[in-house]
Amino acid sequence: MSHSSSIEPATISARQTYQITKGFTARLSGRSKRGPDHGEGRRIPHKHSYDVADSRARPWTRIGDGSVGQGLAHREALLQAAEEWYHQGWKETPASDVRAARAKHDELQAEHAALAAASPAEIPPGRPAAIRMELSRLRQVIEGADRRLRRIDVSVLKALLRHLDFATGRLFPEHKTIAEAAGCHPNSVKGALNRLKAQGFVSWVRRTIRTGNEGERGPQREQTSNAYHFEHREKMPTRLWQRYALILAAKLRRLGRVPAALTNAPIALLSAAGPVMAGASDLRSAIHSLGASIRNART
Repeated sequence: MSHSSSIEPATISARQTYQITKGFTARLSGRSKRGPDHGEGRRIPHKHSYDVADSRARPWTRIGDGSVGQGLAHREALLQAAEEWYHQGWKETPASDVRAARAKHDELQAEHAALAAASPAEIPPGRPAAIRMELSRLRQVIEGADRRLRRIDVSVLKALLRHLDFATGRLFPEHKTIAEAAGCHPNSVKGALNRLKAQGFVSWVRRTIRTGNEGERGPQREQTSNAYHFEHREKMPTRLWQRYALILAAKLRRLGRVPAALTNAPIALLSAAGPVMAGASDLRSAIHSLGASIRNART
């Protein structure tokens, strides 16, 4: 008895043939080894990243006069401003309002889609335009709510500032280090830092190092920890900057180290900044005495 069997030839696509050939060529040339992946998300550096030896990767300046007293005053003022900003954001835009805005947005978006599929005779005059205007307004509410500080953001800022060198302003802890101090996951640190950056509490540049993969496949550079610095006056919303400036002025005055005049702060902030000092004259004096210590509000 004879047994017959048929074997169908394997079909290989042109893309598979290319991949096989490419891999074989790489092995022959000694370039098949992939460079190591180090750390969280650091395989390929982002744009605007600088080598750790580059002066642009060291954007920091000393905090105040570099003393421990002024350094602590700056740190405490920033944390107090963050705490107040966090509470104010949720007070002005409660979670219930945001949920209502999201529900209304979804409802109007569905209506707009239905109108787009309807015949012109079925569309109420002006309704699509009215819906678009309301959707735009609701998106502003939702996006503003997404930018509100959260409790974890204040914790992350506090954990970050623990590593601040007052004398030099050096500050470059890794996300993992910040997460351990804040009691959260490194992914939570990333989100918190993005919200803090959006509100002007902290800025950073990305630092890179060589991977040692010269002549091999894989990245030649990898991203390491960020270099954090402060651009409060430039980046903070006006109302937040004004409040932070007043808090800092009060703390510096308690040290008996009244800085030089802050000429760029508008006196109009006195009515909106809140009760930091005993009276308007004290507030005005504090604002005019703040500038030199803040060093253009970068600390």
